[in-house]
Amino acid sequence: MVPVTGMLLWDWRESYVVLLALVVPGVLILQFPVLVPVIPLVLVAVGLGVRVRTVAGWWRLLRSGEVVTVDGVEESTDGSGTVRVAHATGWRVERGWFTGALTDSTITYTIAEQERSLALRGLPYTSGMILAHPSRPDAVCVSAFPFDLRLRENERWSVSIASTFWFGALATAALYAALACGAVITVRNTWF
Repeated sequence: MVPVTGMLLWDWRESYVVLLALVVPGVLILQFPVLVPVIPLVLVAVGLGVRVRTVAGWWRLLRSGEVVTVDGVEESTDGSGTVRVAHATGWRVERGWFTGALTDSTITYTIAEQERSLALRGLPYTSGMILAHPSRPDAVCVSAFPFDLRLRENERWSVSIASTFWFGALATAALYAALACGAVITVRNTWF
């Protein structure tokens, strides 16, 4: 289920980049129409590459990451606004909209006798579980996953997905399907 949720997670920043990548090169496309199919092909390739890399990082942490003990937390307030945040307390993650002061939290922890740090932005860090890889600098708070995570007695992960996730998954699938269809249609009409 981890690869499915990672590949279908809706990301507003990604859709904004797609919009910019389609609008900004308009002048270039008017001058060189043969390049029209290249843009959707590059967007699909880069977007899927970023998603695969993200899921691989999650997978690596879920397979061989360790739950760490937090040594200390430094917090600083950095502006205010209305943002959608995921806030973890232990294994429990609350997701929702937040209006107020945004906090940058730098969490220090020790793993494999090495002191490391993890930066989080949003609500102040309370006690969310941190997973870290013992031999790589990878670490993540459980609030970074798009699903709720539990560690069962048999040392296997249990994942539960919120029903609202599937609306974003449908939008993500539609975005990539539109890019792929646009690429196929423009390749067919431009190059052949």
